[in-house]
Parts: sequence; C-alpha cells; structure tokens
Amino acid sequence: MSKKIENILRFGMKMEKNAQDFYSFYANSLQDEGLKKLFEEFVKIEQEHYKYLENILKSLGSQEPPISISWVVDDHNKMVDPHILAENSKILETDFSDLTILRLAYLIESDFAAFYKQAAEKVEDSNVKGLLLHLAKWEEEHEKFFKDRYHSLMKKEWEELDLF
Repeated sequence: MSKKIENILRFGMKMEKNAQDFYSFYANSLQDEGLKKLFEEFVKIEQEHYKYLENILKSLGSQEPPISISWVVDDHNKMVDPHILAENSKILETDFSDLTILRLAYLIESDFAAFYKQAAEKVEDSNVKGLLLHLAKWEEEHEKFFKDRYHSLMKKEWEELDLF
C-alpha cells in the first residue's frame, strides 16, 4: 500500500472520529427529541465508518491503526476533543439552536464528501478510487439529509416569525 493511500485512510478515520465526537457532544444540546435521536444514531454511523476504514487499512497491510484517545479522564478533569470545541470555548457560552447545530452537521458531512472526492482524484489504484468515491457518496447522502432538515427547520422558524 502506498503511503498516500495510507494517509488518506488515516485522515478519513480521524474525520469520522471527530464527527462521532461532534454528534455525541451535541446530541444532548438539541431541543427536538427527534433530532436528539438522529444525532445518537449518527454517533453509531460515524463509528461504523471509522471501523470500515480501519478494516480496509488493515486489509491493505497497515499494522498500526490511528491512536484513538478517550478525552474523559475523570469527572473533575474532563476534556473535549480540541478538534471539535474546547469545553471553555466562548462558542459554548452561546446557546446553540437546533438550527445552528444542524447547519454544522451538514457542513461537516459536506467537507467529508469533498475530501473523499478530492482524495479519489489523487490515487491511481482503481479499487481505492472506487472505495473513496463510494465513501464520498455516503457523505453526500448524509449532507443532503442534514441540509434538508436544516432548510425545513429554517423555513418553520421563519414562518413562526411571520417573515414569509
């Protein structure tokens, strides 16, 4: 396996782990119970994506999967993965609305799709290229899923404000 392919897969695993952390962190912040359940489900989906990439990495000959670190040490010394948000971040002082959290979710999925598409352009191996394009399609479906819910909720909020 080329170093480029290994790096792409490892970076993909890192992104999937960060997304899992995002969905897990914000699941409890959402007001809508349906959205909470949706985010809880996406924690599992992102975990499955991570394992999928990890298995591919192993099958292609890499012996060392990326290190997965638990950021929870104990109840007194708790840290959130800094790739998402630091617990003392000014952003967290603001009450994020469901609308904002949904927008973040669809942008995360959009970034994932773009990464996998661009990575597919950089590899020559047709099997790996096909795999990356398949992953991009998954992420595009997630992006559309969240974007549709975002626009639906935004329209509802606009109607409640009697803007339209």
